[in-house]
Amino acid sequence: MFNPLKPYNTLPYLPPKYDFDQVPILKAVNAANKALSRLNALASKLPDSSILISPLLVRESLASSKIENINTTMQEVFQMELLPEKKRTGAAKEVLHYRDAMLHGLALVRRKGFLATNDFVAIQKIMEPNKTGIRHMNVTIQNMNTKEVLYTPPEGEKLLRDLLENVEKYINLPDDGVDPLIKMAVFHYQFESIHPFLDGNGRVGRILMILYLVMSGLLDLPVLFLSGYVGKQKSEYYRLLQETRLTGDYSEIVTYFLRGVQVQAEEGVGRVEKIEKLMEASEKVIEQSMKVRSHRLTKCIFSKPLLTIDYVQEYLALSSRQTASKYLAELEKLHLLEMKQLGLNKIFYSKPFIRLLS
Repeated sequence: MFNPLKPYNTLPYLPPKYDFDQVPILKAVNAANKALSRLNALASKLPDSSILISPLLVRESLASSKIENINTTMQEVFQMELLPEKKRTGAAKEVLHYRDAMLHGLALVRRKGFLATNDFVAIQKIMEPNKTGIRHMNVTIQNMNTKEVLYTPPEGEKLLRDLLENVEKYINLPDDGVDPLIKMAVFHYQFESIHPFLDGNGRVGRILMILYLVMSGLLDLPVLFLSGYVGKQKSEYYRLLQETRLTGDYSEIVTYFLRGVQVQAEEGVGRVEKIEKLMEASEKVIEQSMKVRSHRLTKCIFSKPLLTIDYVQEYLALSSRQTASKYLAELEKLHLLEMKQLGLNKIFYSKPFIRLLS
């Protein structure tokens, strides 16, 4: 029997003995799949859509980190991105670690087609380089204000690894008749209940949900950002995790995430459509006004929120730094980019693009 004060070493293994063929769940699955399919189709049609992944993931990283009370701003993160890894500090550095962890996970999924326990650990290592690996210590989840113990996760590295291996088998089972969106919610609950790491569990768990959708073929790219939804309903999210442990009833938490997929997919469609229009309009201006390969330059200016002369030179493989500087100056004159001084560097950016990412 579940007791929040005792280690939940009897956490049931997956798959759960639960009937998901309930009308409210099936309706929510249908709506979520439709919205997700539309988002995926739209994102896949973007010219070189992969260039948008890094800047869009910064937005997701910011939202996911905020859930864990890691607070910073989009501007601080973009500015921190200009610095080499060794010089990055504070919350903005942790946000960038989240983005890098997602990109690493995406590379793993594309290369292998599955996710294993070692991959969970590798993703967490990028996120929390100073607190890596499966925890050896026992932990409790407490109310931050009252210090009341709300949950005590399973204890013992062997048990944790056994539970993670069970999750691994569950998500890599090709077709067990359960919709992938339902499985995404179920294994997220399980992962958070296992709580295998000293830190980064929530963020790793949210990354794994999106990677699972890529692995399942529902997304080609990680363009669904659930952290914004969870962040707005943070107390409900934690309530449902606890309620599922107490009752063994998955209906509420599954419906919660299905609704989240629908809401965030619909929001993502609007965002991607606006970015697509902005890119098309910018390329048209460049084509009419500059003697340069307009498509390549457009890709460059939307590949990062903040641009430097050195970055543009490297991206376009220009032999001269002066040429890169000239391009950026012309883009500024055309009102496609704005410039500001940041320390010793000139930084160029598209204000509408920054707005769409924020």
